[in-house]
Amino acid sequence: MKAQFHLPLVTYPDASSFSLLQNAVAVSLHQKADLTASIPLVRIEPVQPRLPSFLDVEKMRADAEHVSRDNGAVLGQTLRDYAKQAEIEVEVQPFDARQPFVAQALAELSRAYDLSILEASEIMRPLIESVLFESGRPLLLFPTDNFCGRIDAVAVAWDGGATVARALTGARFLLEQASRVVLISVTDDKQIDERRRDHLAAALRKAGLAVDVTAVQANGEPSAGVIQAAALERKADLLVAGAFGHSRLREFVLGGVTRSLLTRLEMPALFCH
Repeated sequence: MKAQFHLPLVTYPDASSFSLLQNAVAVSLHQKADLTASIPLVRIEPVQPRLPSFLDVEKMRADAEHVSRDNGAVLGQTLRDYAKQAEIEVEVQPFDARQPFVAQALAELSRAYDLSILEASEIMRPLIESVLFESGRPLLLFPTDNFCGRIDAVAVAWDGGATVARALTGARFLLEQASRVVLISVTDDKQIDERRRDHLAAALRKAGLAVDVTAVQANGEPSAGVIQAAALERKADLLVAGAFGHSRLREFVLGGVTRSLLTRLEMPALFCH
């Protein structure tokens, strides 16, 4: 079965970056996956001010929608150009979306695909959280600097929990193209069941992957940074991690490692909640 990747884009007030488009095309090429981009054309409901105002609210609304349309057109054409250069097929799907429900709409669209691809930038934060916690699908997140490389070695932030097990399931399409896995555990953060870790390593080896097991200590440093440093030192191309968090009144409360990875991402990472 051919993998189906999803690229949710933003068009207002700022637009998604071209580096995100390049990364999405590159990873789709390397993974032999189809790529579909969802481009929201933002619609802002008319507002009738209660009091007289010098602001032309209707013009501001129309200008905002015009910016969204223009950004969407540029993103769509640029993505087609990148896809043509890479000789892959890409489908661009513009759709009307009402503000402030754009992120929610993109998360719901993401449920139809094997994974979604986003970039760890501040303007993407609301969309990242919506896709991560509401789509029910894995999220492949790139740092803001360009990556565009083949994923051959995969690091796994392993703590024995169910969330990382789900993340490994979500990473299956990527693991099928990999040759090497390194399991990284932070031993002074929580108790690690080494027998369970070794059991996973044996299962991955049986599946045909070369597997290394690494234990590191945080020594008071943020675990997310320690894990990424260990992964990069071992030449990993991707980090697989579970995502801790829950929502209450639509405000997301993230676990410490998840929050640190989302805000200080140094390498491509796949998350699953």
